[in-house]
Amino acid sequence: MTKKPLQTLFEAMYHDKQDFNDFATGDIERHFSRKPIVDESGKHRNVVIPDRVLRKYHSFLNLFIFNRLPIKDDVVFSYRKGTNVAAAVRKHSGSRHFYQTDFLNFFGSITADMVRHSILQAEDLLPVAHIGDYLNRILDLVIVDNSLPMGFSTSPVISNAVLLSFDEKFTSYCNDRQLVYTRYSDDITVSSNEKGPLLELDGVIEGLLIDCGYSLMKINRAKSKISSKGRKVKILGLVVLPNGQISLDAKVKNRIETLLHLYVNDQPALSRVIENDSDDGFATLSGLLNYANTVDKTYLDKLRRKYGVTVVDILIHQPKKIETRQAK
Repeated sequence: MTKKPLQTLFEAMYHDKQDFNDFATGDIERHFSRKPIVDESGKHRNVVIPDRVLRKYHSFLNLFIFNRLPIKDDVVFSYRKGTNVAAAVRKHSGSRHFYQTDFLNFFGSITADMVRHSILQAEDLLPVAHIGDYLNRILDLVIVDNSLPMGFSTSPVISNAVLLSFDEKFTSYCNDRQLVYTRYSDDITVSSNEKGPLLELDGVIEGLLIDCGYSLMKINRAKSKISSKGRKVKILGLVVLPNGQISLDAKVKNRIETLLHLYVNDQPALSRVIENDSDDGFATLSGLLNYANTVDKTYLDKLRRKYGVTVVDILIHQPKKIETRQAK
């Protein structure tokens, strides 16, 4: 691999449409704003919203740096092309018992030093020559208040890579005990045919995080749980049936079938039902059907029999044509 200076790569990508001097030395704070939100747990957080220019800078950094950082790709399934949440859950479909937990304040616990370490560890894999000359600036462009901000396109990709050491060591621990481990962003799932080894995982994970130098990373013990087949097992929003099949949660199925019924029988009502959604009704329904297609093709065949092959397949494969036709 021939390495090139960061400025050469930047100018080759943007052809003078973006200012490298601003990228390298400009005032970063003028390129983003902060928006307070209340998350699902009721906590108040800030989303950092980049402007168009900073989004361009982040696209460049993802392309030449962050997408190239190594990850434990047989374990980490989040924010990656070619895989999805269903693939993460399927790895556990042959198990009988399931441990689940997540991290407290995941992005907020990922510091500039952690990102620095990931970049330097992967320096030989990156096409950037003398990356150390710009390393502090790169960190300034993707870190806010010494943590990964919610709202930057770089944050999810970085979060996959910075825990590489933990992912490798915990995978080794699990393999030695015939446990299956996956991580989807901040969600950890471990499964086994024996329940006993799962009971001590809170302590094991916390110990490994400390050993790997992730002193700020803590798991949410209040959300740690163990479930077993024979009862409803829900992992990452999907359901593992007693026979090992992965299916959609009943709430998602009910939503799909409600929207399909309206699409077939009362399209104006479909638009009214989801008028507060960010997308129009047809795009929402198409997205749900495509999600179902990746998770449970048997269920999708059931929908084809009930609502018609043509209806379902048009919604899956031709959403843009549907939107255009509806707009007319």
